[in-house]
Amino acid sequence: MKITLLVALGAAFFIIGVHQSFYYGIPSSYWLFMLSGACFLGIQYVKKMEEQKKDAAASSKSTTKKKK
Repeated sequence: MKITLLVALGAAFFIIGVHQSFYYGIPSSYWLFMLSGACFLGIQYVKKMEEQKKDAAASSKSTTKKKK
């Protein structure tokens, strides 16, 4: 759900930024491109956190099996 929302927001900010840059220039729409980039960086962050949670769960399961 988080990734879907970040992709949608990132794409929307980028499209709006391109549109605004045609009318007002890149310096005026720069903040939209930065928000788009932040959304795409957020996607990478969420994926990394989910991967770390899976790795931590897998390592805790293997540790519990060895103790038994």
